[in-house]
Amino acid sequence: MSTDGFKRRLVAILSADVVGYSRLMSLDEVATVRTLTAYRAQMTELVDVHRGRVVDFVGDNMLAEFPSALDAVDCAVGTQRALKLHNAKLVNERRMDFRIGLHLGDVMVDGERIYGDGVNIAARIEGIAEPGGICISDMIYKQIYKKLSIEYVDLGERSVKNIPEPIRVYRIVEPSDAPKPRTEKVDRGIDALLPPSDRPSLAVLPFVNLSTDSEQNYFSDGLTMDIMTALVKISGLFLIGEGSMRTYNSKPVTTREIGHQLGVRHLLEGGVRKAGNQVRITAQLVEASSGRHVWAERFDRKLDDLFAVQDEITEEIVTALDVKLVSGETARIIRKTLRNPEALESYYRGWQALFGSIKEDINEAQKMFEKTIRLEPDSPLGYAMAAWAYWLEAFQRLSDDDSISLKRATELAQKALSLEDDTGLPHIMMGQIHLLKREYDQAIAEAERAVLSRPSCHGAYAMKANILNYLDRPNEAIELAKKAIRLTPVHPTIFPSILASAYYGCDRHEEAIVEAREVIQRDRDNLDALLVIAGASTALGQTEDAHEAVREVLRIKPNFSLEEFAKSQLYENPRTLEKVVTMLRKAGLTP
Repeated sequence: MSTDGFKRRLVAILSADVVGYSRLMSLDEVATVRTLTAYRAQMTELVDVHRGRVVDFVGDNMLAEFPSALDAVDCAVGTQRALKLHNAKLVNERRMDFRIGLHLGDVMVDGERIYGDGVNIAARIEGIAEPGGICISDMIYKQIYKKLSIEYVDLGERSVKNIPEPIRVYRIVEPSDAPKPRTEKVDRGIDALLPPSDRPSLAVLPFVNLSTDSEQNYFSDGLTMDIMTALVKISGLFLIGEGSMRTYNSKPVTTREIGHQLGVRHLLEGGVRKAGNQVRITAQLVEASSGRHVWAERFDRKLDDLFAVQDEITEEIVTALDVKLVSGETARIIRKTLRNPEALESYYRGWQALFGSIKEDINEAQKMFEKTIRLEPDSPLGYAMAAWAYWLEAFQRLSDDDSISLKRATELAQKALSLEDDTGLPHIMMGQIHLLKREYDQAIAEAERAVLSRPSCHGAYAMKANILNYLDRPNEAIELAKKAIRLTPVHPTIFPSILASAYYGCDRHEEAIVEAREVIQRDRDNLDALLVIAGASTALGQTEDAHEAVREVLRIKPNFSLEEFAKSQLYENPRTLEKVVTMLRKAGLTP
């Protein structure tokens, strides 16, 4: 090839590539590309600090040039030290080791590109280096010998492909006092530790463009934004904002570090590979503390309608995360039944309002579920959940007229059943309505129908447990209440309240107090939980705790009367009610 028209210069050349890159990609291409992107940013920064220039970074291979051999070697050593620190945070099979080769030679310059034997020799020497190691040519060695505090091993002359003469090669041995990277930005570690949220929590890492065409970044960026916009609407999910996550595009940190820094328990990451009219999207939910994959899925679609595909994939991913993190299997039914986005949003807002269990929250839930009914009049979900809100208002004695609330709950539950409901929710509500009417046989029968209709429904198990508590069968209620809590990470305060009552009914007072205190942490004015604490503490002889609970009861309801309380209780067995009232009287509550 003629050299006419090309400038020539003598430079130190650094060639580096990843060891076992294909293996890493086959194991997890999203994680591999994300790690490579972060390491590439780190290496580019170090090259710049050491007065070099990155000529190219294609795939897993980097080519850089430096004005002096000293700068090139200093940069190579600093790079391997920095990457070693980051690799130490990864499990062995996910570590990304680079080999680095250095040579001093004459190159031809064409714009930003460099060519010549010097480049080829650096690449061949790199192939001799061990994973995480550095090899240098004799030309580099002669320039730096005795000028840097590092040691060398003479590997002798090596014949390399397409180079006529053998090349003497040295391996750099890094001592403990080898030069550190000349930047404070290389290993920031954990910038800030935030306590994990007590709600299901998630950070969405920007989806990686796995295509060779960088112009396809718009598609992966758009998908990331679509997913986050949809996730925001999931009630009960603590979601880190998009701006915070962009900082991790080129930051070499582990999932555990991100979890610590942001106070989240799970991460969503994924990648997009687009070719012609085909797109493949991978997504995986990762437990931040362990790196364990909780859920993973791959989607192959045709791009006949780009935005329709984004919407479809977003819906699939958001539904899966809702199932895994928040609403349990109920999420699938919700999203299948409520196709109107506004109806779905009002449904989730109503569900969130139920968590508070105070009058204003219950009224807000009623309002939201009534809106769901207006938007989706043919769906049984709005009617069933509105029935729950009106039943809860009567059950917790928050209504100005319990009979009106109970009547409305009955109408709504029956309407849901008339719509060929297959969710089991109306059966749950009818069971509770029968309980309030002290129709015990009908109540337990409806609870059984609810469980049979939806064997994975948290609400069915919780409401059946509630009925069993009043039927003097608390031992059975305990396991059902615990199952309800396991099935949905975000649950209304009534779930642990039911479990607390079940433990109390079995004279397991310590456990009853633990569950009741969980309720109080979320709803300080929950009378049912405070009464459990008062009674259980009295039974354990913990007088001061019992008195404190009684003071809280009277703060909330100064005119509290044991006689009125007894009338409101739904126990089938009078002796069970008598036992409860006697213990509360001993705690200090008066008739």
